[in-house]
Amino acid sequence: MSVISFAGKGSDGSESGLRDIPFTQVNLTEEALAAWPNTGMAVSPFFVQNAYGPFGYAIGKPGNGDTCIYAWQRIAPALKPSGAIDRGAVTIRLQLCQQGASEQQLVEVMYKLRLDASLFPPGRAPLAIGAINAPIRPVGAGGFAEVIPTAAPVAAPAARPRAATVRAVATPAVTTTPAVVVPTPAAGAPIVPPPPASGSSSTTPSGPIVPRPPATSSVIVPAPPSSAN
Repeated sequence: MSVISFAGKGSDGSESGLRDIPFTQVNLTEEALAAWPNTGMAVSPFFVQNAYGPFGYAIGKPGNGDTCIYAWQRIAPALKPSGAIDRGAVTIRLQLCQQGASEQQLVEVMYKLRLDASLFPPGRAPLAIGAINAPIRPVGAGGFAEVIPTAAPVAAPAARPRAATVRAVATPAVTTTPAVVVPTPAAGAPIVPPPPASGSSSTTPSGPIVPRPPATSSVIVPAPPSSAN
């Protein structure tokens, strides 16, 4: 940044002194292009002013990720009541590039500019201060000015998926009836039919009838002859 303050009195008449050239006679666009060549500088069409008055600026964004600004401002000279120069003009040039910066961050440099010199006589306080029916709110360029800035909301952590609940299901016991193994009868053996089912009204067996064995014959065995006494 360059700040040039011109004296209130004129120079000694030599050509070595700096000349206060108004911006209307300066090609500021050409200055901006020369300050940051090959950056695609574009002059801002917006009217802006800081604590010292209006200023202009141009922005360039080269391909390396930088953001560049070239700003200019001329504070007009102050005159005495007689018309003589009381304070000479002040010209300001800002040339700045910053990696990853936004346009707003670079333009804010001009708003924060403060010169270590008394350029203007102290102005009168606004008539609204202390007046009745003239509310004054704490509102700045960024809106309502908080005494304690509100913290940015913290994003809630992502909810973990719930594990599937496994419930024990009672399984009824299954009673297995043991299989009855019926032996296969030998060849030539008689087949005994099964007993009739309970509740059956029929008394006739459904299978073949096996005859009973013949009754045992009574055999009379003669007594042995008694021996003579």
